[in-house]
Amino acid sequence: MKDLQSLGAICIKELEDVGLKPGKIKAWHINDRARTRWGQCRKNPDGTFEIEIAKQLLVDDRISEKACKETILHELLHTCPGCMKHTGMWKTYARYINSLYGYKIKRVTLGKEKGVENYEAKQQPVKYVYICEVCGAVVKRKRESNFTRNYKQYRCGRCGGRFRKG
Repeated sequence: MKDLQSLGAICIKELEDVGLKPGKIKAWHINDRARTRWGQCRKNPDGTFEIEIAKQLLVDDRISEKACKETILHELLHTCPGCMKHTGMWKTYARYINSLYGYKIKRVTLGKEKGVENYEAKQQPVKYVYICEVCGAVVKRKRESNFTRNYKQYRCGRCGGRFRKG
């Protein structure tokens, strides 16, 4: 298993070596539930950041350390000022890091690009379906939520009709 803390430290050093100053990372997390993303960066109210990396990246031996570092760098770039979205400075910094180090940091990366040819993001099945009784609009949910528990209290956004289970 790859060590997230040490890879994170290496990536921070690589950014600092070229003059980029990532924000303060409050915590690194390994997400063992992630199914459709490799990583996530969250900004806390105090201005610090938390970075989450999918467990799949760290435990799968088919995924190289370089591919893992690309995801970590992707998330670290979000901590730079003005880089929370995949536009503007984030894009500029990603191109810059790619050209210097030979990485392929981009907005979306498929499993085969990470070295996992047969990797398919596991999509959750739709468990809840609701239909508007007036216009027939269909609302699908994969997980239980406030809406699925209390759908009778909600109205259709299109016509204002009531929902029934589908």
